[in-house]
Amino acid sequence: MTRLKPFFRKLMLALFMLLLGLGVFLGTCGNLAHKSYAAALLVSVLLLAVGYCRRNRLGIFLEKLNRMDPVKLAAVLTITYLLLNGLWVLCFQPKQAPDFQTFFNAAADLAKGIHPQGRDYIAMFPHILGYSAFLSLFLKIFGQTVMTASVLNVILTAVSGILIYSICCMWLDTASAAAAFALWIICPSKLLYNSMSFSEPYYTCLLLLFFMLVSVVERAKQKKLVVSALTGASAGIVLGLVNTARPIGIIPIIALAIWLLFLINGDERRNEWKKWSLFFLLLLSTYGLTSMLWNTFETEQLEQNPASIPGYSIYVGFNAETQGSYSDSDMELLQSRYFGEYGRNADAAQNSMLEDAKIRIREEAGSIPVLMMHKLSTLLGHDEGGVFYSKDGLSEKAYSLLCVASNLWYYFICILAIFGCVKLWRSGTGGSILLIPLFSLGLVLAQLLVEVAARYHYALVPMLIILSAFCINNLIDRSVTRGRL
Repeated sequence: MTRLKPFFRKLMLALFMLLLGLGVFLGTCGNLAHKSYAAALLVSVLLLAVGYCRRNRLGIFLEKLNRMDPVKLAAVLTITYLLLNGLWVLCFQPKQAPDFQTFFNAAADLAKGIHPQGRDYIAMFPHILGYSAFLSLFLKIFGQTVMTASVLNVILTAVSGILIYSICCMWLDTASAAAAFALWIICPSKLLYNSMSFSEPYYTCLLLLFFMLVSVVERAKQKKLVVSALTGASAGIVLGLVNTARPIGIIPIIALAIWLLFLINGDERRNEWKKWSLFFLLLLSTYGLTSMLWNTFETEQLEQNPASIPGYSIYVGFNAETQGSYSDSDMELLQSRYFGEYGRNADAAQNSMLEDAKIRIREEAGSIPVLMMHKLSTLLGHDEGGVFYSKDGLSEKAYSLLCVASNLWYYFICILAIFGCVKLWRSGTGGSILLIPLFSLGLVLAQLLVEVAARYHYALVPMLIILSAFCINNLIDRSVTRGRL
């Protein structure tokens, strides 16, 4: 098994790079009906080439950053982030999309101490309640306005930036970490999304916190079992909260198990097996406990048992006519099952949709490969989601400019992330940093099985930024930035 681990690491990285590269290619060169996508990709390649040619000057600048105090530099970047993003949400408040309004309405009801309206709908999609319950805590204190949700998003994404910086500092150096934080600061789609009441900033911040906790355990030199126990229990609660807002909490757990079994260095696993066993055991325990407590809360608030299986999402995910995206007819079918056949039983309605999904998969088996290509293009092909949901508050010119800016930034990050994976490939590391591409690979594969939309890659963006930091670290003079792999 030890001899096979380098192969497994390279296989995992190769699969991730393949899916990411293919998704970007299909969304740009494979979608010439929107020539601006291909043009944005070309410009991002040129920008990267210019940056590579100027790497010596970049090295001088980064050398100055490396001499700065990491804490003070983080403070400067955080203040810059809060000023830029805070000013944006104060000046720009677009009309909320129906899905986002559902989150806000549920949160407002919970803040008033009443059961949320639209309980029938939420019971079929119980992840709505997770973020709404979190948001309600702040609406109760600061007022029931969308501005409260927007400011909360700014704070959550600022914390995400700090976590990105911290993770990169642990694996690389101060300069590369600062570059990663800076890339997060100027992310156009995130800037636009901050004005909206939706769950992605919340659970993405929690995911980054989980990866930070794993890195802390790996780096612990003293009181290893104590650190492992505390962080393991905390990590389980964190992933349990992720699952309340988006049913993907199991993906990091599976990624961690795969890493421990197939990717971690053999010597470390033998020498540290007590530490990792304790961490994993407590993680599973607190994750399960958190899930149980949350299920009780859901049932009490919704006055019925919430759905346990996303049958509808899988059914839509294999709808060839809509290429795996939202379908009015599929939603009508779910509603008819819920209010008709199964008498307001969300779990039964979703299970029946799962059975229909199995039939649809068998009937559409021949077209599934093409469908998967379309879904991959939708998920990873561009980053215009934030602009799309903001279009009612933008002029036509502003809309076009922001689409171009979002895609330029996104393609640039994707290219950097692929080269960052190449550095990980060459380094041969078996460290927990491999959880970043491994989780990203799992999230993409999981998303291909269910309903797809461009905004569902939101949680991948910080992961791409962290991987980009490895490319940045590799582009500059080795005497300036020495990665600690």
